Amino acid sequence: MAASPPRQHQAKLIFYHIPGDGDEADTPNAYPVLKPNGLPTVRDVRAKFPLPGQYHFRFKMKWGDASSSAVWMDVPNEDSQVPMYDGRIVAKVTRVSWEPQRPA
Repeated sequence: MAASPPRQHQAKLIFYHIPGDGDEADTPNAYPVLKPNGLPTVRDVRAKFPLPGQYHFRFKMKWGDASSSAVWMDVPNEDSQVPMYDGRIVAKVTRVSWEPQRPA
């Protein structure tokens, strides 16, 4: 019996904008998150966020039957997979503090 090939890390791009910094949703920033399989969790997205400080993340997702209906969803559970919108992970990010979060 042949051994199964090792799982490769799949990079998912996280598209984000920070309205408080003047970012436009139409021209988002992006950064990769490597995940062995499946979608990244909120914890993954937060851990790899490229800017210093504390941030609140809202994720864009479809809502209802209309293809153009979208909402920004808070995901309070750090271990939940982040929602997708049109095959992409899209976040609206709010800076809470410039100071990094201290471990509990």
